[in-house]
Amino acid sequence: MFALGLFANPFASAAVVGDFHQVQDQLDSSILDVYDGTASAQTTQNLAHSWQALRADLLDPAAQALVPGNFSSSSPEELAGQIGASRGALQQVAALEMLANQRAGHVTAAQAWRDLVTLPKFANADEGGLLLQQPAEQVRQPGVTQTLAREYVGWQVTRTRQLLDALQRTMASGQANAAYVSAKLAEIRTLAQFPAPLMQAAGVKVSAVSGLALPDLTAPYEAPVTTASLSAWRDKLEATLPNLLSPTDVTRLQRLLARFVDVIPKEYRNGVQDSQVVIPLEYKEAIQFTQQAQSLVNELAPVWRRDQHDAFEKYHGELMEKLAVLEKQIEQVQDLAVIEHSAGDIGSILENRFGLSARRAGDKGQIIEETALDVRDSLNNSLAAARAGHWQEAESLRLDAYTAFDSEIEIRVMPRNPSLATHTERSFLDGQEEPGIKALLDRGAPIDELTAGYERALKNLDGCVALLKVSVSPATIGFTAFTILAREGLEAIVILAALLAGLRGAENLRTRRGIVQGALLGLAVSALTFWLSQTLVRSLIRYGEKLEAVVSVLAVIILLMVTNWVFHKMYWVGWNARLRDLSKTAKEVRAPVWELFALLGVGFLTVYREGFETTIFMQSLILEGSTASVLLGVLGGFLFIGAIGTLIIVFGAKLPYRKLLVVTGLLVVSIMVTFLGSAVRLFQTVGWLPVHPLPGLNLPNWVGVWFGLYPSWEGLLIPPLALVYVGGAWLYLKLTSRRAQEKAPLASAAKTSVSSTKSPVSV
Repeated sequence: MFALGLFANPFASAAVVGDFHQVQDQLDSSILDVYDGTASAQTTQNLAHSWQALRADLLDPAAQALVPGNFSSSSPEELAGQIGASRGALQQVAALEMLANQRAGHVTAAQAWRDLVTLPKFANADEGGLLLQQPAEQVRQPGVTQTLAREYVGWQVTRTRQLLDALQRTMASGQANAAYVSAKLAEIRTLAQFPAPLMQAAGVKVSAVSGLALPDLTAPYEAPVTTASLSAWRDKLEATLPNLLSPTDVTRLQRLLARFVDVIPKEYRNGVQDSQVVIPLEYKEAIQFTQQAQSLVNELAPVWRRDQHDAFEKYHGELMEKLAVLEKQIEQVQDLAVIEHSAGDIGSILENRFGLSARRAGDKGQIIEETALDVRDSLNNSLAAARAGHWQEAESLRLDAYTAFDSEIEIRVMPRNPSLATHTERSFLDGQEEPGIKALLDRGAPIDELTAGYERALKNLDGCVALLKVSVSPATIGFTAFTILAREGLEAIVILAALLAGLRGAENLRTRRGIVQGALLGLAVSALTFWLSQTLVRSLIRYGEKLEAVVSVLAVIILLMVTNWVFHKMYWVGWNARLRDLSKTAKEVRAPVWELFALLGVGFLTVYREGFETTIFMQSLILEGSTASVLLGVLGGFLFIGAIGTLIIVFGAKLPYRKLLVVTGLLVVSIMVTFLGSAVRLFQTVGWLPVHPLPGLNLPNWVGVWFGLYPSWEGLLIPPLALVYVGGAWLYLKLTSRRAQEKAPLASAAKTSVSSTKSPVSV
């Protein structure tokens, strides 16, 4: 009940935060009393009282069990140890409460508890925060629970090592006393003693640190024997810390670290000129990448200590020192040559001493973050080019960024959170509530507006990356494959089924066969595209949007031809038989060769237009999950669209021929408008058309999916041109048929007259 109240009542949330900080403040003041020798019974009473007040706020039983009982002041060292252990327990309480509220879908409460966790130095707190900004039904997913739990465990493992480093430095400098050592040792062991429910949520083995006794350290603490004893205890503690990194994770993080160091001077060069910050976004990126590099070094430290012990002992300290120097140099806006020299030294250590490589691997788990880094790099370079007035270069770099995002990130985000995927995509293009990057570049917007547009795109990108770090179940993968195939295949099957149902009779047998053969060819080429997407198409993925745009244009042309054929049939089939004996007129009304070609080609292009996009989606889903799950979804999709197609054909066969042609015509016209709208959108995406947004107009995503209409002048005005063509074709054929019908009686009368003249005269 508390969690519900916390979620619904911001004042309740503020009270909980106040109780938490009260415990934190009491612990800080009490340890100072211990150090000063002024601790008393009142000190222990205040500690117990503050903890009990917080306990009343707690929802999770495991968190309640961590609340300490009475504190003892029998000796300063004992009380210091209790205070240190309480500090560690307070962090575990915050984590357990965060997860309890997250599972319940109480987003505000989960965010509040997460904000109370003390982060290690250089920690990246964006991932979990972005996940908690998703809708409540998505926040409750088990994958989010695991991500938040693993994030917290990673933080505290790093904090444990940082506290150990600080303790060893303080002892070696001769500044430690017994109370300080007791407090730090107890806090370190408690932080490393993760509660079993939290470890289970993180999906890692429960640590055995609870059985590890504290070391018996005695003054002088700087003595070699004492420091050796602490080092030995640290080795035992390190062995109990959870390992969150698989060999694949290690490879990915090492490569990402090398990439960060490589792009830092590039971002700095774009953001700083003559020791002046000219593009704050790029300058902040240089600082952020430096901090993330420091965080990655900390995260990789235990792996290096284990696997590259000699290199770790010799160069880890130097590496951290050089990264700290680089961060200070960037903050001081020093000369570019200084930044490049420092980054070069760091890169040399990583490559020559730790064997790090920045080469990209080929599976999803290893390339999402690197793709995001590529997108960031391209966007930042695009902004720098725009600032310099190089608008064409800025647009080219924007397209590079969008292509990388579309090929690796958007197609994975779309089945999980279509709203986020679409919102992020539009931030690269025309935008929604605020203009997107392409719209800003097209009108040469001022640098302040451009910077804000790029920042929005980068923020959305971060949200996508955080979402993709949450694992997806095989059932979700299979259902996603089913929905994609059903959605893409439904358009094609409806068009083909309606056309085939309308082509009844022996005279249309050849045309029916041609359409079916074209459709089968489209399926075969789609399968070939899927196979090539693992090799050739993957290397040409940056051209995917352009290829789809070309296919869409061809599909629109084919549909224009089919529309002409439909009207031709509607106006001529009803009375064509009466004029069959008029050879000249009959020739005029027969469908020309290009219309026959259109009917033959519609089968192929209708299927392949959908198949091209579907095969890229399926390739992405295989990278996300398993091949078996995708195949099950594909099988279900084929059964679904097959059943729908059969029903349409059976139903169409019962309709009168002329009415069926009307239905087919309306269907083809509506889909032609949608195709044309999609082609316009693709042309804008690849930079072949400009984007002029309509201020204040926001259309739902389904309007673009089903009607091909998008909130820009081009997106609203060009698609209806298909209706102009349809209206013109309808009017022309109607007038032509009327003239032909008016001439028919005259031609018939003339023929009768000639026949009478030539008849023999009876005597």
